Amino acid sequence: MLLILPWIQSLHQTRGDSDFYDAAARADIEETSRLATTIDTWWPAVLVALTEDVTNARTEGFNRIIKQTKRVGGGFTNMDNYRRRIMVHIALTRGQRPAA
Repeated sequence: MLLILPWIQSLHQTRGDSDFYDAAARADIEETSRLATTIDTWWPAVLVALTEDVTNARTEGFNRIIKQTKRVGGGFTNMDNYRRRIMVHIALTRGQRPAA
């Protein structure tokens, strides 16, 4: 992935002269124009994701556990019991890990 990073950076830095943006404009297809706009809008976040060692994987993992607990629970009517079940499941499956 790091091998393509210089190419991606040059693609965005020279977007006025970029083959990608020119091709998207020439294609006259709504999807390619939207793709170029999306890349331009989200570029700072994409660059951070490619260059920094920061992810939201831990949060996504907890969200998966919560959804799985809710699905297995069959409809908790007591919010305290639901919260306890989630915390117990996290404590049993994850153990103690240092914060990122």
